[in-house]
This record gives sequence, C-alpha cells and structure tokens, in this order.
Amino acid sequence: MRHDFTPPTLRRQIARLSDLDLVRTRYCYQIGSTFVACALLEDSVISSMLICDRVKVTSILRDDAPRWEQIVLKQKHLQDSTLGSLISILAKHDITPADLSYLRWLKSKRDFFIHRFFQTGTWPGDLSEEQVDSVCRTLGAFEIIFRRGAERIIHVLGRAGLMKVESLSEGYLAINPDSFEEWNDT
Repeated sequence: MRHDFTPPTLRRQIARLSDLDLVRTRYCYQIGSTFVACALLEDSVISSMLICDRVKVTSILRDDAPRWEQIVLKQKHLQDSTLGSLISILAKHDITPADLSYLRWLKSKRDFFIHRFFQTGTWPGDLSEEQVDSVCRTLGAFEIIFRRGAERIIHVLGRAGLMKVESLSEGYLAINPDSFEEWNDT
C-alpha cells in the first residue's frame, strides 16, 4: 500500500480539515515532537555516559576485552538500562547535589510524560479546541524541558570531572579525559 505524503497532497488534505480536526492535527504533531525530545534526552544521557571511561559498568565490561568490544558492550548495557538506573550509576560519582536533583527532576518529568500523561484524559479525540491548545502548551513545555536536559547532561558530567568540557564559540567539545592517559602510555 503506497501513501502519498508529498507537500501538495498534505496541503490539500489539511485544507479539507475542520477547525477542530486541524487543532487535533497540531496535537498529534506536538505529542510526536515531545516524544522525540524525550528520546533525545535519554539518548544524550546514554551517549554521554558511554564516552566517560570514569563511569564504569562493571557487570558487563571485562578487563581482557578489546577496546571496541568494551564500548559496544557498555553501550548495550546503558541502552538496556532505565533512566532511573542510569541516574543511580551517576549518583555514585561526584555529581553535585544540585545536578543530581536536576537529573531526578528530569526523570520525574519523563516518567509522567511516558507513563501517566494520558491518564489525565488528554486524548485528542476527546478534547475541545481550547483543551487541545492547553494540552499543546503543556506538551511544548515538556519538549523544552527534555531538549534542555539533553543539552545539559554533558555539562553535568563535566562538573563532576567525568569528562572535560571545552566551551567553543558555536557550542562545546566534550572529551574523555582518560583517553589521553592511554596515548601517553605509548
């Protein structure tokens, strides 16, 4: 079955929607966009922890494994972990109390969005235009929270000394400080 999602076809379909259906389409866009931001947050935590050699995942890594295998295994273990367990791993390091509190707050927002958001009765087909607008504002706020969290995780790990973070004019460079020790040994 082929679907035509070209811009002209989408414009025609949108033009045929009632005002309420158009608002509900906005809701669907916003829920998807918020979910993507939530997934980005979790991926950013995993990716950041992956490049930190000081964050050990001892139940998976073996001392005699080749370096690449260690990274692949560490990535798999991190991806199989819940956000809560990842934060628990980080809590064993020198994460400041304020940063740890922030990470736990992010997790609570993520948990509400993933597990309880629809329990509040926010199904798009059941809402009026005004209610959809209100829910979209809430979803937009969650999206901002998740995107900011994804950007800030590197700096949290930097403040804890788990990685070195260098500010650049267009962003930052995150470096695993332990990788240079291996180079110095050769």
